[in-house]
Amino acid sequence: MLSIFVGQPSRRPFGSNEVVDNSLDEVRSKMTLHEEPDEELIKEVYARFGLAYYESECLHRGLCHVLAIASFHSQSDITRPRVEEKLVHAFSLTLGQVKDALKGMLPDELFSQLDYGIEQRNFLAHHFWFERAHLMFNSAGLTQMIEELSEFSALFSKLDKLVWDYFEPKLKRLGITDDVLQNAFDKILSGNPPEPLPQKRKLKKQERLVRVWEFKLPDGTLPLIFETEDGFLWQLCDVGLGWTNYDKIGPDWKENKNFQTYLPANINPRPKDCHPWNYELKLAKNAVLWVKPGRRVRSFKWGIRTKSKN
Repeated sequence: MLSIFVGQPSRRPFGSNEVVDNSLDEVRSKMTLHEEPDEELIKEVYARFGLAYYESECLHRGLCHVLAIASFHSQSDITRPRVEEKLVHAFSLTLGQVKDALKGMLPDELFSQLDYGIEQRNFLAHHFWFERAHLMFNSAGLTQMIEELSEFSALFSKLDKLVWDYFEPKLKRLGITDDVLQNAFDKILSGNPPEPLPQKRKLKKQERLVRVWEFKLPDGTLPLIFETEDGFLWQLCDVGLGWTNYDKIGPDWKENKNFQTYLPANINPRPKDCHPWNYELKLAKNAVLWVKPGRRVRSFKWGIRTKSKN
């Protein structure tokens, strides 16, 4: 912005042919500093800004984790592919969008505090340097910047802790205990984190289902893997179709014969009137795939209901 005004020839009022050229050097000569800024203070400002922004990112990611995990109703609803799907969605949201998605899950007072925190974070990210750059020319100004940045850091850190303290009891009920977190942390530090899921896309409001596969796992169970017309693979989750660990059909997979008669079918993969592991997916020929919780913990049962003939 300054370049618009500095170094441009200034003209006298209309009617005068005289042009006075205020050179950049002449303008600069009028800018005097009362003292040279302390170089160590300048470094400290940059460091404090980095810390403040880091704390704001911790708050952002912490809210993402809460949104992904705390939105489950019970531990039996959770599968790893579903967690990863929800995390990818949460990480795609801005800090303000994540906060809005948590509305109703947070007490009003904490929600208002987050509103204020996000306002401060947006100032830090988008306006701080423009609004405070003039303070960098002397030690007093630099000290003022350091104090303000320290307040930002403390605010974001406090909000992050408040959110964690509020959700910690529910997270523990869902199985996210201190031991689980420490075990995951140790795996990361050892260089053996879990393998990420294959690349997946977001489900569309309507999917064309073309095949359903099954194969035997070491424990004897037969998982169902659903294939859409674009070749992507899916599995059943707590709310309908969801992500899966698989990205290609295995050599020992077989098509499930129970589904063949009712495919291909245009389906709604996430029915609105569903409850955790309790929903229906409409197939072709008026057939319905129903899913219900199983008798054992973390299990479900399914079946195909057809229209009865009169």
